[in-house]
Amino acid sequence: MENLTTTIEQIEEAENGEKIHVGNVIDAFSSRGFGPLLLLPALITFLPTGGIPGVPAVCGVIMILIASQLLLGRSQPWIPSRLAQLGVEREKFVHLLDKSKGFTKKVDKLIRPRFQFLTTSIAIRCEAVVIIALAASLIPLGPIPFAAAVPSGILVLISLGIVSQDGLLILIGVALSAIAALVFLL
Repeated sequence: MENLTTTIEQIEEAENGEKIHVGNVIDAFSSRGFGPLLLLPALITFLPTGGIPGVPAVCGVIMILIASQLLLGRSQPWIPSRLAQLGVEREKFVHLLDKSKGFTKKVDKLIRPRFQFLTTSIAIRCEAVVIIALAASLIPLGPIPFAAAVPSGILVLISLGIVSQDGLLILIGVALSAIAALVFLL
């Protein structure tokens, strides 16, 4: 079972150059399935790194691509080479990730396998629709600093639930997304 702090440490170790590239991070996590590949961009957008201009939009596109493949039943994730070549300055990015570890360690204590019927492949395919809708909302919110925090926080709950097989997190995330949609529509 993965946790948030371990995931952050693995992002930091994915590449040692001046920049951290999307493709290298995806490659580092692709052997673990779609869960970590959904969690990574959601987490990046939710944490202070989401305040970097363009990060929410890029992460939204990545999550749409990955969740669409999950919805279609693909066994291996794929992203276009142009998207894989995008990168951010490593030093600034790692500094922001390090600042978030105190929070993630607290969250890690609450995660455990529960309501596992919500983590079956059929259930996750249904949840992919919610993930796509939330990820799409990150694109227009991207230019506004930290405006993407609400949808990305919900995406963190759902994707962390998938990774850790915690159906309660998924259930809370789906319920929050329904509430957010109602508030937005009213």
